[in-house]
Amino acid sequence: MFNVGSNQILLLTILVLVAGAGTYVTYFRQQNPLDRLDKKIEARQEKKDEIESLRVDRVKNKKRLATARAQWRNRYTKAPDTVTSPEVVSYLTELTQRGFQAFNVTSVGPEQRDGYSAYRFDAEGQAYFSSLYRLIWRLENDRPFYRVQDLQLNHLEERTPPSEEEGPSLDVLVSFSMTLEAIYGIVEDLPRPLRERPADQVLPVAQTPTQQASVPSGVGPDPTPSINPFYPLVFERIPPNEEGRLNVEAAQLISIVDNQAVFATDEGTRRVREGDRVYLGAITEVDAAAGRVVARLNKGGLIERVERGLRSASSSDPSSPRE
Repeated sequence: MFNVGSNQILLLTILVLVAGAGTYVTYFRQQNPLDRLDKKIEARQEKKDEIESLRVDRVKNKKRLATARAQWRNRYTKAPDTVTSPEVVSYLTELTQRGFQAFNVTSVGPEQRDGYSAYRFDAEGQAYFSSLYRLIWRLENDRPFYRVQDLQLNHLEERTPPSEEEGPSLDVLVSFSMTLEAIYGIVEDLPRPLRERPADQVLPVAQTPTQQASVPSGVGPDPTPSINPFYPLVFERIPPNEEGRLNVEAAQLISIVDNQAVFATDEGTRRVREGDRVYLGAITEVDAAAGRVVARLNKGGLIERVERGLRSASSSDPSSPRE
């Protein structure tokens, strides 16, 4: 017969067996299914995050598309329905009134492209670089739809015989050749995308704009060139003293008072300090103790250090670095 002690032992044994079986099932038998379920949950969460990201991108792209369409429909450049050769020549003649010594235009004729037409012209001539730059800027940025291709430039110098007052003169020009295209006849509602044409012949095609749009001045490129790559760094002649500044080399240094150098000229005395502008340059040093004045002069692209003394003749150092 069972007594109280044996029943307790039996119950404890059963409890231990149940706890052990539960521990084994929970931590050994069910561990792999739990890991697989956790991975599935993580994958579903990543998919959900990806869908949310795509939804956000879709909203952003819709806004960008709407902005791009609005900009295109209100674009500044306008393509007319038709273009004639006299109209193009008249427009080019208007743009080349100044700064061009020659501007010759040859009509190649109209060409049909996918979705638009182009009237081609070959142009060549001679002009100042700034004038040619301005012409191309006008063709690329004004309202008529023009395109410049195959632009080639060459340095060109033209010398004129010397005159009694000024001597020989030099004109720094560029000879150029290019192809111009006047775009017209843009087709509305194309039935298929533009993929057959080369990249340089494909234009974004949309309906003709119904309203003009103004382009802010800061959006486009600079209408004037920042530098002229064809202009010489060293000139044959020194520019004249048009502003009537002190000519340090021609004047005589007579005294240095209160850090001011006093020069005697044909018109009287002139006083200068360090940093003052003079003809072709500026004063870089006024040394009262040594009795000298030093100037840095730009003689048509050649930089020289000129020193004037109270008791000695002027001296120059042409070996200074050139600019």
